[in-house]
Amino acid sequence: MKHSNSILHQLLKFLPRQRFQAVVDRHQGDHRTRSLSCWDQLVALLFAQLSGRQSLRDLVDTFNSKRSHHYHLGTRTLHRSSLADANRKRPTAIFLETFFYLLEQTRSHLPNREARDMIRLIDSTTIDLNLNQFEWAKFRSAKAGIKLHTVYDPEAEIPVFFEMTTANVNDAKSLNSLPMLPKATYVVDRAYNNYRWYYSLDQQKSKFVGRMKVNARYRVTKTLTPVGEGILGDEVIELTTERAKKDCPIPLRRVTFIRATDNKKLVFISNDFERTAEEIAALYKQRWEIELFFKWIKQNLKIKRFMGRNENSVLMQVLVAMIAYLLLRLTQIT
Repeated sequence: MKHSNSILHQLLKFLPRQRFQAVVDRHQGDHRTRSLSCWDQLVALLFAQLSGRQSLRDLVDTFNSKRSHHYHLGTRTLHRSSLADANRKRPTAIFLETFFYLLEQTRSHLPNREARDMIRLIDSTTIDLNLNQFEWAKFRSAKAGIKLHTVYDPEAEIPVFFEMTTANVNDAKSLNSLPMLPKATYVVDRAYNNYRWYYSLDQQKSKFVGRMKVNARYRVTKTLTPVGEGILGDEVIELTTERAKKDCPIPLRRVTFIRATDNKKLVFISNDFERTAEEIAALYKQRWEIELFFKWIKQNLKIKRFMGRNENSVLMQVLVAMIAYLLLRLTQIT
């Protein structure tokens, strides 16, 4: 009977086996491996992501029932204990490098943009975990959870960076580990209101748009004409508290906007004096796209129920979910 390639086989064409193996060899991922290589592990975890497997046993039983596809996928029969050990012990750096390789492949198929035209949305999403099973992720007396801190490119519709932490890590503190691109524009919500970070962006010629704190102290140095639908005010301000002036000693823009859908007043803070007030409000509205991304991956990929309980296994599953997302995105744009 003629063989028919699976969807997984077609997706894996975007990831050359030799390229992946070079990363594995660099991290000695297959050192002393007898029955389950890193490639076997990757293929199995991608299969779990794309087929909605609920547990390791479910994954192994279903994967092994598809033996006719194993040869063409370059893999073999799975053993549950071997896969559990690999998820628990193997370097997650192998899969992180694979994510960034696929990210570059995705970018190479998209139109080139200058840095000043790039918009990046920053946000996090929390995934609740069972405290009895994931004690390392405890963040309240009776709760456990993880956060995915993500930098998202809304035009390419891809995450360009993400980091997994326990849920008790403050969003603003996570900014120290997020890579910032000079001359790009970053859009954040109120949880990321950090004057020192704002100033560092300004020093590298980047723009930012955020929500202003309700208790922020400032003085208006210039009143601009509020132009645009929903724009109530447009002002140039200086921060007035000693700490704020030290952290961010530059003029800032304060834009007051009323949202038509619910008449809610939003106050934005920015260092962008080139865009109109209406454009600044539109940039903040674009944040909804990263919320849609979080919603999609939670509904369609396996990042809410985990097949291992230790931190390494959880991160491994999240990484493979992001790899699966990029592979699917590559099929859309090629």
